[in-house]
Amino acid sequence: MSDGRVHPAATSSDFSGEYAYSSSDPSSSPLYSFHFEKPIPPPPPHPQKPPGPLPGTYVVQVPKDKVFRVPPPENARLFQHYTRRAKRRAGCSYLRACLYAVIIVLSLAVLLAAAVGAVYLAFKPRQPAYSVVSLAVSGLAGVGNASAPSALSPGFAATVRADNSANAKVGVHYDGAGSRVAVSYEGVRLADGAWPAFYQAPGNVTVFVARAKGAGIRFAERERGQMAAAERLWSVPFDVDITVPVRLQLGGVRTWAVPVTVRCAMAVDRLAASAKVVSRSCDVKVPFLFWRN
Repeated sequence: MSDGRVHPAATSSDFSGEYAYSSSDPSSSPLYSFHFEKPIPPPPPHPQKPPGPLPGTYVVQVPKDKVFRVPPPENARLFQHYTRRAKRRAGCSYLRACLYAVIIVLSLAVLLAAAVGAVYLAFKPRQPAYSVVSLAVSGLAGVGNASAPSALSPGFAATVRADNSANAKVGVHYDGAGSRVAVSYEGVRLADGAWPAFYQAPGNVTVFVARAKGAGIRFAERERGQMAAAERLWSVPFDVDITVPVRLQLGGVRTWAVPVTVRCAMAVDRLAASAKVVSRSCDVKVPFLFWRN
């Protein structure tokens, strides 16, 4: 017997949501029924491909850790300010260093000049006197003769007098290395030699021989005739040029080497070893090591 209450259908096991109400007649059809179904989810949207690069363009992929933040504008101003200040400091440091260097150099120069001045005042160096006493000639006999050889080998022995008597406290060192003794006639170099190396003590007078030798000297006919005519007049002119490095000995101090130049214009009476000097004129040029008389 029906108790008038509504019961769900016991045969529905799939939770389809279908319910029926029955009357007193179990065989009668249900008055109404309803059915619930799960909604069908929509199909997932197909993923869209990102648009590719336009023709003629390139895609550059930069790692994330390589992307830097753009600094603010005030950083650039600060950088310029500090850069200018660093440049000013560097320039001031450079100028200060240059000023110190100039001051040091000037101070050393003043001290050196004072020391040199004191030494010169104490020793009072004077210029030695130099002269060519005689000039012996060989290899030029009969130069004006037609039978004379075309190539001559003249030789000269110049007797030189070096007078250091004006210096009572200063000695002179003559360096043979770098010295030169040359004899020429009318601008033609005839022979070359060297000044001997020796030390001249204070107050000393030294007479020595400086030799010069030439080879393969050829004279023109005019020069041969002039030399023969000068020999007949007992006055053959020659020029003797001497250059020698010297060092002064000031007590226990030896100075640096400076060149002394002597130029003598002289004439001899004959072209022979027994020639005598008939005229001479010597000019001596010495750097500041000596005080001129």
